[in-house]
Amino acid sequence: MREEKILKHERSCKNCIKGTLISVNGDILCSIKGAVSPDYVCSKHRFMPIVQLSGEGRNKCADCEFFILMSENKEEHKYIGLCQLFTVRQFNGLEKNACSKFSKRNEREVS
Repeated sequence: MREEKILKHERSCKNCIKGTLISVNGDILCSIKGAVSPDYVCSKHRFMPIVQLSGEGRNKCADCEFFILMSENKEEHKYIGLCQLFTVRQFNGLEKNACSKFSKRNEREVS
């Protein structure tokens, strides 16, 4: 589903990295063309990277196939474990963001 959202973006100045929103009238201040409408597109368009300020959708260590759960049915320590690749110390997998070697776990254990 996330891939579908990315593919549906259309090129316009409102999602270009070279544009800045003018809050007074809703137009876009382009570093190439100047003030333009949000729907305008030029040949220099570059998509703005998707920034997730709220933290939604960020992958966590607990969602990685290399994260090994160490706790046994303790609700308060449900996601304490260690990374098979990088560490020997136990940590909370929900608190750390995933690293560059992240690989989505195929199936989730239900307890």
